[in-house]
Amino acid sequence: MRNFFETTFGPTELDIVGTAFTEWMAVANVTKDSPEAELAAAIVINLFREGNDTMPAMRRAIAAHRGLNELRHV
Repeated sequence: MRNFFETTFGPTELDIVGTAFTEWMAVANVTKDSPEAELAAAIVINLFREGNDTMPAMRRAIAAHRGLNELRHV
């Protein structure tokens, strides 16, 4: 649990989180200024902190996350 809160975000990590979040918004048909996007951003950051620290891992985690699937506008 300690590593969860001590995760550092350098340029590479921010790129992974940002890219994963941007991809999710496009697929989910959610705009970045919506309440759904704000909640989804927090979820995506937590997914990264949980160890999904590559794009393939993030894509799998996002696809499997029930909350993110429920936030979609598709």
